[in-house]
Amino acid sequence: MKAKTFIKILTAIIIVNLSAGLLFAAEKPLMRVNPFELPRGIYSKDNIPVETPQTLTLEAIFTLKGQKIATISGQNFVTGDFAFGKRVAQIFKNRVVLDDGGKEENLILEDTKFTIRKHMQN
Repeated sequence: MKAKTFIKILTAIIIVNLSAGLLFAAEKPLMRVNPFELPRGIYSKDNIPVETPQTLTLEAIFTLKGQKIATISGQNFVTGDFAFGKRVAQIFKNRVVLDDGGKEENLILEDTKFTIRKHMQN
């Protein structure tokens, strides 16, 4: 086999392999933004969801040691937790944003049902 023919065959093989590699790369699924976040429907042992209530109710928002905590339908959650299958995206002063597979849901804190009193100790 002549050197020119060998180079043409080798060039054709390289082009085919590169094209196939680019096609394969285009078919890869999109990666999650947070590589440590479990896929939808998969939960850690400590974060297994309980039966989802018909309607989620934001009952309270409070701050403990600088971390905001939201009470949703009787359970406490922080940002990043899964609340009844929906990820708690953000906690604000009077509302919580839930991420339901890319769809945002806002829970608004209506009227508080209780007040917190701080007692001064001498």
